[in-house]
Amino acid sequence: CLKIPELKSRILFTLVVLGICRLIAIVPIPGLDGGSLAAYLSSLPGQGGGGLLGMYSMFTGGALERCAIGALGIMPYISATIIIQLLTAVVPRLSKLAREEGGRPKLVQYGRYLTVVLCLGQGLVMAIGWENAQNLFQGFQGKLVLYENLFFYRLQTTLILTTGTLLLMWLGEQITERGIGNGVSLVISI
Repeated sequence: CLKIPELKSRILFTLVVLGICRLIAIVPIPGLDGGSLAAYLSSLPGQGGGGLLGMYSMFTGGALERCAIGALGIMPYISATIIIQLLTAVVPRLSKLAREEGGRPKLVQYGRYLTVVLCLGQGLVMAIGWENAQNLFQGFQGKLVLYENLFFYRLQTTLILTTGTLLLMWLGEQITERGIGNGVSLVISI
């Protein structure tokens, strides 16, 4: 498959974009001590950060335990897409729009707007969760938030997490259009 020039360029493009997605799961959010949380979770005997949070961290490529930019992952986009699909079956106006010519792109746009709303809400909840890490992670004794101004911390972290998810969403769409396809699925698997 590497002998065909177009296919080779699509594969290389996909690999480069997936490399960028990995960077998003590694780069920490400013003002958070993700290293201490990652060390704590890896020190748990036999669990390695297992449980519900470990499962979520797996879907984000370890970004949750590193307090990274991509800690929300691509899940808000998937949730928004599912919500729009369900609303299409329930709301007659959306159902009519889905059947019209040019209606599908409009529904995709609504899904993107809903993604932003979900990211802002989930990002704020995650920022507050990291702020109260002792309650969220049993036995964790460190302090993740390095800022004294909690309003600025919450605002910054919420916006960075939202931006990280939107960037992952956009990269997934680029893989679908210019790469080998199934971009969002590949972003989840990375």
